[in-house]
Amino acid sequence: MKGFAAALFLLLSFCAAPLRAQEAASRTYTLKDGSTLTYAKPGLWRTIGAGPSDWGLFVKQSFTKESLPWLAAIGASTVLLIKYDQEIYEETRRVGDRLNISSVDKTKTYLRIGGVSVFRGPSDLGSAFYFIGDGWVNLGLMGYFEARGLMKDDWRALQTGHQLAEGLLVTGFTTQVMKRVTGRETPRAATADRGVWRMFPSFNDFQAHRTRYDAFPSGHLATCMMTLTVIAENYPEKKYIKPLGYTLLTALSFQMVNNGVHWASDYPLGLAVGYGIGKAIAAGGRTSAKRSPAATAQAIRFAPYLSPEGAVGAAMTYRF
Repeated sequence: MKGFAAALFLLLSFCAAPLRAQEAASRTYTLKDGSTLTYAKPGLWRTIGAGPSDWGLFVKQSFTKESLPWLAAIGASTVLLIKYDQEIYEETRRVGDRLNISSVDKTKTYLRIGGVSVFRGPSDLGSAFYFIGDGWVNLGLMGYFEARGLMKDDWRALQTGHQLAEGLLVTGFTTQVMKRVTGRETPRAATADRGVWRMFPSFNDFQAHRTRYDAFPSGHLATCMMTLTVIAENYPEKKYIKPLGYTLLTALSFQMVNNGVHWASDYPLGLAVGYGIGKAIAAGGRTSAKRSPAATAQAIRFAPYLSPEGAVGAAMTYRF
């Protein structure tokens, strides 16, 4: 009898194990509009390892038939802005002077370790605007979601943090390749109006004279747009994310022209790269979220109802 009970216990344990594994395989978050977000169990290295496939998804999505109008818009806006880059740069500097926003980067060191500057932060309004595009902001947001996910056992927050880590790597790689291909001068290093383009500079020359070559496209904007897109895709119910994010991006964009880091024409492609990578990372990969649509009006039907007792009323049917 004891042997039978033990065997029965083991059998039930083996049967329950797949159920427990299945329950732990994903979690679903239901939003107020009825849509759901389903997340696989997060894994940092698994998410980062999906970088090459997500980069491939970004490239694939960028050249679909549906993307052609956007590619045309990016190209046309870039060409148009290049034509007026010098005028935009000079007028931005004048506006900055009128608003007392310094055109000199006054970011200063707040923390040193062994004589090495570890943390540099803003000291005035201009450097505060510029700091928005600093890697510390992106890393801080990533750390926030990672910490929240771990402390609250929140898979959505944890997955968002993982995706931001992946996004920083993928965006950095993409923009660096583009910069090393185009080799455009920044405004403050320009030797001619609108900057000179020296395509495919040598690795050593690029490293030694970065301001001669790294203007196009804007890596700051690409990274910030990626961060904004990933967060907005994972938290669609938070309606303030996009307006707040776009406001901060506008301030950053102004200051990067004002302090001579970028031309206005560096922005369209940078924004497009960040948005495309953010969308691809939020949608792709083995641990990505899957979003189901909210209930539509067509799925809900009303009809007259007559009960067996003869009472008259109305019935609502929801089809899914």
